[in-house]
This record gives sequence, C-alpha cells and structure tokens, in this order.
Amino acid sequence: MLIKAVITYDGSEFYGMQIQNNKKTVQGEISKALEKLNIDTKIFHSGRTDKGVHALNQVISFEAPDFWDLNKLKKSLNNILYPYIYFKKIETAPLDFHPRFSAKQRSYRYLITKKFTPFNAKYTLFYNKSVNLNKINKALKLLIGRHDFEYFAKTGSCVNHYIREIYEAKAFEYKNLYVFNIRGNGFLRGQIRIIMDFILKINEEKLNIKDLKKQLNKEKLISKHLASPTGLYLERIWY
Repeated sequence: MLIKAVITYDGSEFYGMQIQNNKKTVQGEISKALEKLNIDTKIFHSGRTDKGVHALNQVISFEAPDFWDLNKLKKSLNNILYPYIYFKKIETAPLDFHPRFSAKQRSYRYLITKKFTPFNAKYTLFYNKSVNLNKINKALKLLIGRHDFEYFAKTGSCVNHYIREIYEAKAFEYKNLYVFNIRGNGFLRGQIRIIMDFILKINEEKLNIKDLKKQLNKEKLISKHLASPTGLYLERIWY
C-alpha cells in the first residue's frame, strides 16, 4: 500500500530534508527507521528544506506491506525517531499520489524575534533593528502574482522554468515575534530565504522598493543573499 504521512521536524538537527551521503538528514533518518521495521522502500517528499530549516507539516510518501496497522506503524516510527522527527498523521493514498507533483499550494512561515534567549536561537532569527511593518508589507505585496523568480533562486537550481505564483505574502506582529507568511503554488530552492534577506534590507534602507521591482522584473540582479535558515518553517501543503 502507498502511505501518505504528515511529519514535523526540528531542522536544526539535520542537514536538510534530502538524503545525503555521510550526513544526518530527515529523509535518511526516516529511511533508517523504516528499515528497522523491515520496510524497504523509497521515500518521496513534497520538497527539500535546507540545513536548519524546520517543518510543521511536511508531506512524504512511501510503500509499506498491507499487513501493517497504520496506528501501530505511526507509533513505532515515532518511538524510533523521537524527539526530532514526529509523524503527525499516516493514511493510505491513491497509487498515483506524489507529495511533490500532486501539491497545489505550499506555505512558508518565517519568524523573527526582537527578544533573544539561547532557547529560541535555533528557531527564530534574532533581529535587533526596528521593524517598519508598513514598508515591509508594501514590499511583500509586490511579490503577489505570477512572476519569473530566477533572480530569487539559488544558483544551480535544476528546474524547467522559474515562473511561480504567489497568492499571499504578509507580515504581522505577534507578542515578541514578527511573523512572515508566504503562500504560493510552488517555490524555488532558496527562494524564501533570498526574499527574506531582500525584504529585511528594504526595512533597513539598504535597498528600496524600486530595487525589488527591478530584480523581480529581471532588469537587474541586485541582491541574492540568503537569510538565516533558523527562522524558516515549511508550514503547510495543499492537495
């Protein structure tokens, strides 16, 4: 049977989602856990996350023998993977389901804190500068729509095209956090982190709205640095 699972993980413990030789990855650890249960299968995921990036609702799929009780399988995997990876939900899926290619929308969340403690250092970006939410949301609004995001992708991204559509991009304050939400039909490697770095430079007046328009329209490559992965979360996948 084909299994669809929703998982959450602490990305600070891993070199990303995608399996890599001689490195601890989320996919690699799940594969090892399945092997311990005598399940030899290939794991597919909705999208790779970079080293240090977290996930609230990553979706994966794999095949498992029909005799497995899904509740028992979930409990067994969570016991093995504790405490950094957790299976929130396990269910059977149609045989043509693919976590990446069947996805309709994805959303990411980026968390910035204005109050540092050692206990949030791996899970938020500490930002000790003043934040102009009005300016930030003006810049984020420009991203909404269908654009060629080639200048907002990591160099060496292997894709057929760079056109992606963003449906929502906004920032708001919540307690000691600034929360950034970006939702679209798909994202390129490094896209959210490059966008976040650009937006924060606009906030600091190192760049401006016109610079964002120029890079978005591919008139000029102005800045392609990556924001820290620590505050980034894969939030949700829609099917």
